[in-house]
Amino acid sequence: MSVDPRLERLDPRDRAYAESLESGEREVVVATVVRHRRPERLAVGDPLPDLTAISLDDRAPVPLNALVVDDPLLLVFGSFT
Repeated sequence: MSVDPRLERLDPRDRAYAESLESGEREVVVATVVRHRRPERLAVGDPLPDLTAISLDDRAPVPLNALVVDDPLLLVFGSFT
């Protein structure tokens, strides 16, 4: 069995998980992580980018830096379908 060279590009936690999977599942996970994960872009503790979100209450624009004045902010991105 040959080793997938893309595994070298993965974060150690992603690699350990991928290596624990059967080959079909591993292919899907590795392809997805290699394509979408961008660890070099933003890390825990990095300054908040200058972004604006839309309020769910009234659809007004809300600068994200206004949300972190008194409390920490956690952003979760993903597909919930």
